[in-house]
Amino acid sequence: MKNAKNVVVATDSEHFPPQRYRQGRLLFRVDPVPLESPRGYLCRVAHAHAYYGPWWLADLAGLTPGRLERKDRGAQLAYVLRLETSEWLKMCYRPVKGNGRFERRSFLGKVIGADQLNYSHPRICPGCLRDRPVWWAIWDLKLVSACPIHRCLLIDRCPACRRRLTWHRRSVYECRCGLDLRTVKPEAAESNLVMINAAIFRAAVSCQEECHAEQQRANFLPGVSDLQLDALLNLVRFLGSIHEGGILRRKQIRSFAELRTAMKIGIAAATVLLDWPRSFRDMLRRMVPTQVENTDLNFHDVFGNFYRHLYAVLPRKEFGFLHDAFEEFVIDDWKGLVRGQHRFFAPLTRRNSQWVSAQQAGTTMHIDSKRLASLVHNGELEGIFVKTGRERTECWIRRQSLSGWAAKREAELARYMSRPEAKRALGLKHDTLLKVAQAGLIRYASGSERAFRSNGVYFLREDVLRIKHAFEKHVVQVQPYSSPGELIALRHGLKNYLGRDSGLPAAIRAVVDGTLVPVGYTKRFSGITGYLFPSEDLRKYHPVQTEMPPGGFLNFKEAATALRTRTEVIRCLVSQGILSTPNEYRFGLSKLVPAGEVQHFAEEYMDASILAERSNETIHWVKRALRESGVPILEISVPEKGQKLFLLRDIAATVHIPQRCERQRNHVR
Repeated sequence: MKNAKNVVVATDSEHFPPQRYRQGRLLFRVDPVPLESPRGYLCRVAHAHAYYGPWWLADLAGLTPGRLERKDRGAQLAYVLRLETSEWLKMCYRPVKGNGRFERRSFLGKVIGADQLNYSHPRICPGCLRDRPVWWAIWDLKLVSACPIHRCLLIDRCPACRRRLTWHRRSVYECRCGLDLRTVKPEAAESNLVMINAAIFRAAVSCQEECHAEQQRANFLPGVSDLQLDALLNLVRFLGSIHEGGILRRKQIRSFAELRTAMKIGIAAATVLLDWPRSFRDMLRRMVPTQVENTDLNFHDVFGNFYRHLYAVLPRKEFGFLHDAFEEFVIDDWKGLVRGQHRFFAPLTRRNSQWVSAQQAGTTMHIDSKRLASLVHNGELEGIFVKTGRERTECWIRRQSLSGWAAKREAELARYMSRPEAKRALGLKHDTLLKVAQAGLIRYASGSERAFRSNGVYFLREDVLRIKHAFEKHVVQVQPYSSPGELIALRHGLKNYLGRDSGLPAAIRAVVDGTLVPVGYTKRFSGITGYLFPSEDLRKYHPVQTEMPPGGFLNFKEAATALRTRTEVIRCLVSQGILSTPNEYRFGLSKLVPAGEVQHFAEEYMDASILAERSNETIHWVKRALRESGVPILEISVPEKGQKLFLLRDIAATVHIPQRCERQRNHVR
């Protein structure tokens, strides 16, 4: 290598073509090399034809020096180079058709972002130039700063003239000052930098043995090895930039053109990936300020730019491992609030962050958010109140405290039955079930007071099952049943005698205590209401009676059956004082009459309709005959039904009802 002091620098007239344009064609064709940079190819062609640099080729084609890779200049330049137009354009980094074509470029058959390319300050590997004097396209990537084949750093400055390399130079391996770059001894690259550049080489071109060995040594995540070139470059830039100073800057495109910056980014990204995810989470922790309280941390202020880059530039489909690691950090280590929608977060992260708003917790747990806020006020839950402007305040609850409280609530709720479940277990309607509970047979709780899943009444499971098992422990047979008689179902007893206020609870308590025993069961009614009891036994639990009279009580329907008449007649007999109702009447229960009075009335009186049946005459004819004969009768006025006649049985046995035909003959005589 020549001494830097003895290097002769060419003048500007030698470096640049004259300011005139002419059209011509090269004398011979220089074949392109696969994976060669288009600008490196122009430099190599110019050297082969003894031109100073690529700009002379542009002058020969009648073009201005800049933007020689444009499609509208491709045919003209390809003619000068003796190439097919498609052959030249295939080498160039052309815009890709479709959306974002001004931001996307074709690179070695792959699509990458335009900001990934380095047009200003090219880099070279002296070792590669010694092996073959070709300017490789992989060197045109901004983040490529080392050669994994020779394990050395790329150079972008001439060690002799100290100036940056430029693509317009005499030869691929020659600086503008005349120094042969193949003679330069580059610095050795760090192991981490070699590994990350080997990953880029492998994604960009067919992997060589050296790159494959570095990949095996690095043992990156499977997700990293499967990334395409553009995705890998975005990942390296992202991890390396946030590691640098803990901040991801909004505009970093120009800084990546600096070789030292690219080296720092590569080393930082490799460090994170080699110790994944611990190093990544340590880096995120360093981004969180330590001078403020946890409750004062604002997620958007700390991670706003990071969050935006992560979810806008690195989609979950390709970078799921990165998203998962960040969201796990938010769940485990972020002590502040996560306010706002944060629509990019996975639902699992929103559900497991350390703080949750009372509104979100209320929606998830089916509890009024105001109820949760009152629990925070009372100290039952650990939470804070944050002013959000416009005199509004949000309640935030620490998720760990909420989880512990919810676990206690679930344990408490497991001891209770919901209203539908208790109704199915006992076969009682809601109001009836509540009356039984209020009578002290079943302990219950209000859903609003205990903050259960919903408002309403919850019944203690132990008490409900105790009642259910008290009925079921008696082995009874299923019997045909239609209406009360000697046996009565609990459902009919509830309706006719017991009522739901005190009579039914008293009967159920008697079954639980063993003093009242069912003797049968009907499938007509569900739950405990289908059990059959002796009518006389069940009537004892009528809620308003003080003492059971001899023979017990009969309701109006049973009394009407005994007298072979209708219930409205019994009602009229009671209203006229012929039959009595010594018990106080309560709404919802059947009115009762002493069975002895009904029996005495049945033995003393007989319905006139029975006499009509015996004499084979109509009731109207019997009434007329009785009135004409002067027989004493008992007339009962039935509203809207007329009159009902009764006569003494002794008289009924002796009275003669003339036949209608006989009466008519006597009248004719």
